[in-house]
Amino acid sequence: MRLFIATPVTLPIYGAIKKDLEKYIDGKWVEGWNLHLTHKFIGEDEPEKYQIPLEIPNEKIKINGIGMFGNKILYLKADIGEEVNKEINEKFNLINDKPFKPHITLCRIKNIKDKKFFDELKKWEDINIEVPFEVYLYKSTLTKKGPIYEKIYKY
Repeated sequence: MRLFIATPVTLPIYGAIKKDLEKYIDGKWVEGWNLHLTHKFIGEDEPEKYQIPLEIPNEKIKINGIGMFGNKILYLKADIGEEVNKEINEKFNLINDKPFKPHITLCRIKNIKDKKFFDELKKWEDINIEVPFEVYLYKSTLTKKGPIYEKIYKY
């Protein structure tokens, strides 16, 4: 089973961001119900191995701005500490193969059609909202229409 550990995110401003920016880019926007902050992508494994409680801080995740990885991934910046990521790696004996960069992917960009995109992007630099900090083990099923994510365990 394809697995990952993440925090689901509900963004009331997502529709406005998408409407404002989609005319300048071609890409695959994440469906609103699939928005999440990935703590760890596990890959193919048995879910039972990961159904062990974690210590999740009783706080909120601060979303504070918008960014891009190269010109390919549009995301919201998330402000959370390293503690949960570190605990996940240690408790489940996972390799920390990449630096943890907390973010919420909004769109996988195929093409920037208009350079005005970068000016419009600046309008969203000062986003400052909070979302609940809940962490789940997810099952990911890949389909021709895109991935389907299913929560299978709450930490």
